[in-house]
Amino acid sequence: MKKILMLSLIISGLWVSGCATSNNASSRDDSERYEEPVANQRLNNKRLEKNLTKFRDELNLSKRQEKQLKKIDKRYARLDRRLARKENSKRRDHKALASQKRQDMLEVLTNEQQQKLEALVKKGRFSFDQWFGK
Repeated sequence: MKKILMLSLIISGLWVSGCATSNNASSRDDSERYEEPVANQRLNNKRLEKNLTKFRDELNLSKRQEKQLKKIDKRYARLDRRLARKENSKRRDHKALASQKRQDMLEVLTNEQQQKLEALVKKGRFSFDQWFGK
């Protein structure tokens, strides 16, 4: 009777410890295999196209200006992804990058278009974050 009791305790102990170690091993493997999700490029392009359509209608953008804005958006998206991969990147770095992106995009606009955009922002119809992203 004692032998059966000891044998059952040993088996149950091994079973419990085996379950516990197998869960830890799989969670460690998952954390090591985890990779940063890739942003949906099609979704980002749709957002940009939608905003450029509104931009074009409100500010009378030329085709050349649209191409320049798309090029700036792609370049800063690439820079932002590169910055996000760095371990020591800070939120202020992303904000500084977004600020520089806004400045570059505003430089594409003529003075009249910039004034019209500022008037629309003051009216509350649009925000710079909506147009240029955060």
